Amino acid sequence: MEPLRAIELPEAVRAWLPPEPAFALPEQGTSAWVGFVADAPLVLKRMRGVLESSVAEWEYRALTELAASGLPIPTAIGLHVRQHEGEREAWLCVSRLPGESLQQRLRCEPDVEVRLRWYAAVGEIAARIHDTPIPAALRPEDSPTWFDRVLRRTRRATERVQDLVMRLVRDRPSHAPETLIHGDFTLDNVIVDGDAISGVIDWGGAGPGDPRYDVTLALGPDGETALEPGAAAAFLRGYCAAPISKPLRRFVEQTYGVRAAG
Repeated sequence: MEPLRAIELPEAVRAWLPPEPAFALPEQGTSAWVGFVADAPLVLKRMRGVLESSVAEWEYRALTELAASGLPIPTAIGLHVRQHEGEREAWLCVSRLPGESLQQRLRCEPDVEVRLRWYAAVGEIAARIHDTPIPAALRPEDSPTWFDRVLRRTRRATERVQDLVMRLVRDRPSHAPETLIHGDFTLDNVIVDGDAISGVIDWGGAGPGDPRYDVTLALGPDGETALEPGAAAAFLRGYCAAPISKPLRRFVEQTYGVRAAG
């Protein structure tokens, strides 16, 4: 993706940033331009198109509504939406969480026990998210179930998420009570700093949903690499540190062939 020139920044966006900002470009997909602001702990995103810009708007809403939840999430700094060169465009600025993605950390961590402790920590964070009350502003105005809503969004998702949704279509699971979900709970969206998780990023898919979706994404394979032995059991140990429903516990146990203690 081409680097962003400072001259391209709208005036409303410049107000959030240091004078003459410089950007470092992290690994990213093609649906958004993402830049780490070099002189401030900020992340700037630019998303073009109706569907993509709506994700930025929703992320801003989710971060704002969940700001007092106690969850480890970025702070929403600003949102600017405009028509530019015949296309709808959204700019989103959020605080940058310290550290690196857990996916990166696991790739270079040689100690199996340490990697399994990270999976347990991810389970704990997932349980905290699913146990958080759903803000009224994040509830959809229409009545379809989360499953129907996610099918409508699939065409803008990554190939990995599309494959997961298509598998869910084939093996449509029984109904589960909706909880707050992250909606893109992959390990590259979990940020770690030192020996702890500093937070979870990319909340554009947050809202009421099936918690099994978050669990499945968290335990999905990393590219061509299969889930390592013991990872699902470690995740479940962390996840069950908070009360979860029997159907959800049963889903994890049956799907990943593990048993939760207690």
